Amino acid sequence: MTKNVYNDLILILVLKMRRIWFRFSLPFLKIYDKFQYIRLCYKSLTYNSFDSTAESAFEPVFCIVDFAVRWFGVAFVTVVLCLITSVVVIFYLHVLPYVLQTYNVVYSHLHILYGHYLLMMIVFHYYKAVRTDPGIPPMDISGVPVTSLCKKCILPKPPRTHHCSVCKNCRLKMDHHCPWLNNCVGHFNHRYFISFCIFMVMGTVYVSLSSWVLFNDCFKVGDKLERAYNAIGWTSNEEVHTLRVPAPPNTCTGKERAYNTSVVYLWILCSAVTVALGALTLWHVFLISRGETSIEKLVNEKERKRLKKRNISYRSPYNFGFIQNWKIILGFRTLRSFIRRVVLPSSHLPEGNGITWRSNIETSFIA
Repeated sequence: MTKNVYNDLILILVLKMRRIWFRFSLPFLKIYDKFQYIRLCYKSLTYNSFDSTAESAFEPVFCIVDFAVRWFGVAFVTVVLCLITSVVVIFYLHVLPYVLQTYNVVYSHLHILYGHYLLMMIVFHYYKAVRTDPGIPPMDISGVPVTSLCKKCILPKPPRTHHCSVCKNCRLKMDHHCPWLNNCVGHFNHRYFISFCIFMVMGTVYVSLSSWVLFNDCFKVGDKLERAYNAIGWTSNEEVHTLRVPAPPNTCTGKERAYNTSVVYLWILCSAVTVALGALTLWHVFLISRGETSIEKLVNEKERKRLKKRNISYRSPYNFGFIQNWKIILGFRTLRSFIRRVVLPSSHLPEGNGITWRSNIETSFIA
C-alpha cells in the first residue's frame, strides 16, 4: 500500500512538472515558430534559381530588357501593323496591275484570290494572338494539381505553368513572351501564334515571288540605260573618267524613282522576313512536333543530360507523336475539322483547360 501511494505521488509530481513546463515553454514555442516562419520567408525571397554566376550577374540586364519590352510592346505591335499595311499598299499599286496585265484571266484571278486568302489569315491570327489571354492559374487551388510554388507570385503552379517577368504573372503552358504581340504565348493563344507565323511566311514568300520580276526589272533598266548611253558615246569606264568625261545624266522621273524604291523595299522586306521569321517558325514547328514549349525544351534538355549518365532515355511526358501533337495544338481530329478549324479562320478553344494535362508518363523514361 505504501509503495502504491509513493508511485501515485511521483506520478502526480511528474504531471504537475509537465504542466508547469508547457505553461512556461508555450511563449518560447510561439517565438520559435515565428522565427522559423521569418527564416523560411527570407530564404524564399532570396532564393537564387540561376544556374551560373554569369546568369546571376546578367539579372539587372534582364530586368532592363523586361521593362523595355513591357513599355514598348504597343510600339512593336504598331511597327508590325505599319509594315503589313505598307506591303499591302505597294502590292495593290504595283504588283497587282502587273499580275492582271501579264497572266490570263483564270490564273490571275486565282493568283489574287490566294493572296487575299493569305492576307485574311494573317490579319485574323495576328489579331487573335494579340488579344487572346494565354491563361492564368486559378486562385482557388482545391482539386488543382500543383507541381511547384512560384517564388514571384507566391502561389502554387499547375503543370506546364511558368512565371512571365514581363507580364508579372504566371501563364498556363507558357512558351515565351513575344514583344511583337505584346503578349505571352501560352495555352489559349499558342495556336494563333504558330498559325500566324506559318501564314506570314507563306505570305512573304508569295509577295517575294510575285514581285521578283519587277524587282529584277528595276536593275535591268539601269543596264539598258548604260548600254544606250554607251552606244551614243557616253561611258563610265575608268579610262574615260580619267579624261573627265561627265557621267550619263539621270533621266528617271520622280514617279519612276518612287516606283523603283517601292518595289525594292517590298522585295527586300519580304525576303528578310521570310528568312528571319522562317527560321523562328521552323524552330517552333520542331518544338510542337516533340510536344514541348520553349521553356520545356530547356528543362527537358537538363533532365536528359542528367538521366543519360544513368543510361536512361528521357522524352517529354506530353509527346504523343508527330501527328497527334499537331492535332492537339491545332484542335482538329478529322479532315472536315481540319478544313473548318485550320484552313479557315476559327476561334475554337484548345484542347483541355491548361491546368490538367494528359501525359505519356509511362514512356517518358526508357531504360
